[in-house]
Amino acid sequence: MKTRIISAMTAALFLLAGCGKNSTSSGGSSSSAAVPVTQPVMTAWQQGDKSTAVSRFLETDWSGRPLFAPGSALSLTEAEFNSLSVTDQQLKDSKEMVPQLDSLKQLAAAVTQAGRDAAAKGDVTQARKYFTSLKQFGTALNSPDYTRIVQLVGQAFAKMADKEQAKIGQ
Repeated sequence: MKTRIISAMTAALFLLAGCGKNSTSSGGSSSSAAVPVTQPVMTAWQQGDKSTAVSRFLETDWSGRPLFAPGSALSLTEAEFNSLSVTDQQLKDSKEMVPQLDSLKQLAAAVTQAGRDAAAKGDVTQARKYFTSLKQFGTALNSPDYTRIVQLVGQAFAKMADKEQAKIGQ
């Protein structure tokens, strides 16, 4: 448990320091056949296609569900995570959660930078779109449907978005 809390705090600190519309065809149902909302974005990101990933991030409806694939460490609730053995918790943390959260953090940093770049070019409307999408993603993560560490990451994304929005004016 201490390891997990430390991991959560570390991830949140890294986020704060570092830093198409893909709902299901059935109207956002949470059936097990539904494509996870994050999948198209993360696939492009993991393939190294940052511009496509950022564009897809911007187009994504973050209110859609499921956000993550069933069985993914990020899809676990706090209760589900706590029901795992200590060994399984540590494996999920080190082998799945931390790397996945790190990828999300890097993606959020790229979205933030795209918003900053748009603002620097005088395109405040586009910059707001980036920051609004980042905030919506953060809000989606900050849900009791996920572990506390995922919620903290979501809170960090939302704070970053708010901070950037304030710089350009609401």
